[in-house]
Amino acid sequence: MKRTIVVAMAALLLVAISLPAFAQPQVSEKKEIAIFSLGFYGWDIPQETLGTIDVDIQRVFLDLGRFTIFGMEKRFSTSDVGEFIDILKKMKESTFVLPEKYQFGEEFLTEADFNKLVGAFIIAMPVVTSYNSQFVDNKEWKTDIKTNVSFINVADGTMIGIANVETQGTSRESQYTSIQDAIAAIPMQLQFEIRSISAFQNVTRVLASGIGGVDIQLGKDMGIQKGDEYAIIVVDELEGFVDEREMGLIVIKDVGSTRSKGTILYSKVPVQKDVQLREIPRLGADVAVYAHTYSYFSGGNGNDSSLVFGLRTEMTRGFYGFRPYAAFQAIADFDMWMPINAIVGGQVNTVLRRLELGARAGVGGSTNAIIRFIEEQLSESDDPWFTHYGVSAGAYLSYLLSRDLKIFIEAQGDYMLGILDPIPGGLFGSYGGYQVGLGATFKL
Repeated sequence: MKRTIVVAMAALLLVAISLPAFAQPQVSEKKEIAIFSLGFYGWDIPQETLGTIDVDIQRVFLDLGRFTIFGMEKRFSTSDVGEFIDILKKMKESTFVLPEKYQFGEEFLTEADFNKLVGAFIIAMPVVTSYNSQFVDNKEWKTDIKTNVSFINVADGTMIGIANVETQGTSRESQYTSIQDAIAAIPMQLQFEIRSISAFQNVTRVLASGIGGVDIQLGKDMGIQKGDEYAIIVVDELEGFVDEREMGLIVIKDVGSTRSKGTILYSKVPVQKDVQLREIPRLGADVAVYAHTYSYFSGGNGNDSSLVFGLRTEMTRGFYGFRPYAAFQAIADFDMWMPINAIVGGQVNTVLRRLELGARAGVGGSTNAIIRFIEEQLSESDDPWFTHYGVSAGAYLSYLLSRDLKIFIEAQGDYMLGILDPIPGGLFGSYGGYQVGLGATFKL
């Protein structure tokens, strides 16, 4: 009997010791990464258009915060990536002898280069896989570039993931400008593609929780920014099978050096200390579509009414209580020849769980759609052409339906002063009024 009690107590003690090991949440750490220069063999890309692209790509990894990086000046082609992986695997074999120099396309790697690479955990190899630059419709230069960044695990020579980046540049002035614009756009899109690879997403935990807010481990040291979103994760394990489910959402409102503060948008479970969190990769901008009724004046005959259809982009990554925005809206009124307004400004907001209250104000310009179309056909410059300028302001109330979708109602007032004819009533005369409507915001 006594022996049975002792065995039972030992078993309970073993379980008590083991449980924290299983329950302990994961927290991301910096990863060492070796980054090759952008490879473009086989493609006739002018050297002068490349500029500082290699440094810019390295800066993407540096800005992400979650990597310790060192650069490699070698450039590989697409076909070299697979061969390089095979060599990494062979290096694990005791019978394999690495030559003093190994050729990949037009590049040579020495034994010292290989030893340097083996010291890293991950290797990044950016390569141009498609390039097309031509004069289109006798109107403008257009350049399309596809770039793949292959991530290789040095330990076993396997592919961790591939970031696919497609960029485009256009110019009516020169082919050089269109190529340069396409290349310059690579780093911005690459950052999102890297954060979309699960192996590179931040995983962290709740340090403390209060009314509506949490403190979480990790901050600027791992590249966390205001406006980033983290899913609340619940992990279940049954017979060795791990099931990970999203149970809530947190948005980062303040970032310190090693920890951050977040606002709980919603949660199906209590958000307590050590609750697991996983980064949700976003492009860094929400896109809203909306429809408004528009009551406006444009002449001496009183107010008219029409419909307005709009598209608005709100910057989110790096922002919380204040966000910049840009909007385009078309007034569906043929008497006014369907003006199109472009507005840029800022908005302030207050988040109350799923509810968000805010106000915005901006400045903008307007163009007549038909006249603008004619201008597009005749112009040889990249400059826009406006007929009006003015101001816009409004307020809104939104509700978070799901992790990726909000709906909202809003009111807005605009006034556009005619550049060619400031007196209301003419084709290019001043106009203004107020709008009321609703829409949906897609969190990209």
